Amino acid sequence: MYLGRVHCIFEVPGLLSGRVRHMSMAVRSARLVCGPRGVLLLLLLVFLGALVVLHKVTQSPLLNQNEILQDHLRGQNERYVRSTRTILLWTKFFGDSRWKLSWDTLGPQELRDELHCPVYQCEISNQHAFLPAVELYDAIVFHAAEMFPLLRPVPSQRSPHQAYVFALMEPPGETKHRLDDEQGFYNLTMTYRIDSDVFWPYGQLLDITADAVVAPSLKPPWRKPPAVFNDSLVWELWSGKTKTAAWFVSHCETLSKREVLANKLQEFFDVDIYGNCGTLSCIRGDPHCDEMLDTDYFFYLAFENSLCDDYVTEKLFDALQRTVIPVVFGGADYSRILPPHSYVDANRFKSVEELAQYMKLVVADPDLYVSYFWWRSHYRLAYSSPFCDLCAKLHAPAFGHKTQFYDDIQSWWFNSCRLQSRILL
Repeated sequence: MYLGRVHCIFEVPGLLSGRVRHMSMAVRSARLVCGPRGVLLLLLLVFLGALVVLHKVTQSPLLNQNEILQDHLRGQNERYVRSTRTILLWTKFFGDSRWKLSWDTLGPQELRDELHCPVYQCEISNQHAFLPAVELYDAIVFHAAEMFPLLRPVPSQRSPHQAYVFALMEPPGETKHRLDDEQGFYNLTMTYRIDSDVFWPYGQLLDITADAVVAPSLKPPWRKPPAVFNDSLVWELWSGKTKTAAWFVSHCETLSKREVLANKLQEFFDVDIYGNCGTLSCIRGDPHCDEMLDTDYFFYLAFENSLCDDYVTEKLFDALQRTVIPVVFGGADYSRILPPHSYVDANRFKSVEELAQYMKLVVADPDLYVSYFWWRSHYRLAYSSPFCDLCAKLHAPAFGHKTQFYDDIQSWWFNSCRLQSRILL
């Protein structure tokens, strides 16, 4: 190699003399001639290479993980917040194709203004042709208390991104599907059970001071009942009450055998039974029926037809709006649903006689009776649409990156119930 005047020649002679004769001149001799332009080109290549290495180092998770995370989350936020999710109501809700909503199709404005959803960028429709193809919906809701439509049992196409929702407010005994034929069919559950993917309770209790829903939940942060409580209105109503208990009921023979419990209580005091299962009647929706609970009765029997986890119906929450103590009987852990010392749980007693004797004790002691209404100073009843929770779940960034199926929806649903109550009947 000769260097002079910034001029160099790099020559590689043929290594295998026997083959050199058959090689082209370009292969037999490789020369690199370096002039001023060559040096600049070489320096430029070295500089660009250094920039590439520097970029790789600065973008490495070892040095820049926080910025990588921030960029990712900003992109996810734009993707999930700005787009609208669509929900199709595949079946009716007890004959109501609107599922008690105001329109056949609700958009973000209705979810915000009517349902008061915190996350409202969704569309809900019972119109199967609302989108051009059924596989375009983000979620399809099936009411399992009604059979699949005869002419259109299930969607003809299914997209991997879709969520099929198992929806039911009734207990497992009211399921109208053969769930053993629907293994691996559902992605989400929307029921009264607290462990559902989308929680759908009959009512909620809101802490007035915190302005936040506290129950039903696994561990509600209940306030402690005061040692002494007085309410002049309850005192006044107590003094005019003359009847022990009332019960509004239409289903007479049940899995829980609640009718047996009511009949046995009648051995100790009068239980006025209104509806198909009793001798008295009161028209549903008549204000007098509710008012007489305030003025005439000490207790209301909030007995459920099934002994299932978390299953409590609207009749319990309706009773909480009246000045009457609910006597509850069901499969729920009522401490997850109602404030302490706001109800009498039949399953806390070994026998019907013990329950009846305690109810008589409460009736005879006005201080004890009034103390059961302490919670009204701290909580109020509330209700929220399950479609708000479903909309929020569909918008959650993590939801789009995982897939779940209920391989055995029948066991998940049926195993939440039992046939034997704790109180001896």
